[in-house]
Amino acid sequence: MTNLRRLRDTRHRRGVVVVGLAIIGIAAALAGLHPPIASAQADDGDREYVTLDGTHDDVQFVAGRMVRVTATVSDDVFAAGRDVIFDAATVRNAIVAGYDIEQRGGTVADMIAAAANINIAGRVEDDIVAVARSIRFAADASVGGDARVAAATIDMDGEITGSMRAAAQRITIAGKIDGKADLLAERIVIGPNAVISGDLIYRSGNRPEIATGATIGGEVRQVKIDMPDLAEIGLAILGLGILIALAWAVAMLVLIVVIQLVFPAFMTDATDRLQDHPWSNLGRGVVLLLVGGALAALFYASILGIPLGGAVTAAIAVGTILGLVTVSYCIGFFIRSRFKTSTYVSGGGRIGWTILGAVILGIVGLVPFVGGIVVGLAVAAGVGAALAELWVRLRAA
Repeated sequence: MTNLRRLRDTRHRRGVVVVGLAIIGIAAALAGLHPPIASAQADDGDREYVTLDGTHDDVQFVAGRMVRVTATVSDDVFAAGRDVIFDAATVRNAIVAGYDIEQRGGTVADMIAAAANINIAGRVEDDIVAVARSIRFAADASVGGDARVAAATIDMDGEITGSMRAAAQRITIAGKIDGKADLLAERIVIGPNAVISGDLIYRSGNRPEIATGATIGGEVRQVKIDMPDLAEIGLAILGLGILIALAWAVAMLVLIVVIQLVFPAFMTDATDRLQDHPWSNLGRGVVLLLVGGALAALFYASILGIPLGGAVTAAIAVGTILGLVTVSYCIGFFIRSRFKTSTYVSGGGRIGWTILGAVILGIVGLVPFVGGIVVGLAVAAGVGAALAELWVRLRAA
């Protein structure tokens, strides 16, 4: 029977964690719209200052700028506010969110808290889970179960019957821990009056500062943390990026070669068109790409138009590739004309000069900001020339 009861309590606490975090946000929102929920009472009609007192046997929700709980509640209490104070209150489970959270005496069965500052000066009969900027267990604080806490600074002057697991920049232990202390921190200070009955496990590059007079019943041992080397990660990402870029570059060069081999006459005529009328082809290409992109987006916006959107996207991709080959060949042919006067270009020469033009485009594209714009406009001009040539051929057919 005892085991079954513990199982039910464990499941209950897990449910409280999940549901509690959601309800805290709802309660905080409701605080700005409605009077506080349940039997919380506003002082002088000002709902920003809320007090929950009396005796209650059902769940209580309290939210306000300043929340003060002095009640005896045999069920759970959900509280949210800038300042939340449990003043000699006796409640079952406390699920709390705020800026400053304080327990002044009283008893809480379990506590789940998130705040900037948390000060425990009462009794938590079972477990506490807390996250904050600073957490302090006062000398008269006691935790009957385990403490799981994370903060920038943690000061433990009270007593923990179970174990303590904590993560912070600095952790100071001056009280008593009956179980083990598993601590992750840059600096760990064990005061002269501290008593740790179990092991002291520290996850830090620095040894704990253990004062004379401190009692540690178990083993003091370090657990090394293998932190990832950020430099190695950065180099790995850079290497992967370079590898992907090279793969794309090689794939594009192969595609350029294939297009030049399959459509030599078309690419030559498109290149001549681009050389003869560069500006008109640039304007035509920019308009076609913008209109095509807008049409694709419009089609994608409706379920029935998705196939059409895919078709337009594919057409844009094909046009862009043809434009890239056209402008690459145009650049390569321009460079060739500086050295040779003959207009005849062999098949291998077309491929070679086109690859040279593509490489030059790639180098220009590496220039920050300006390079991308220049390459984009050049490809748009190639798109205009290639599609104009395609239109002429289709009409002739």
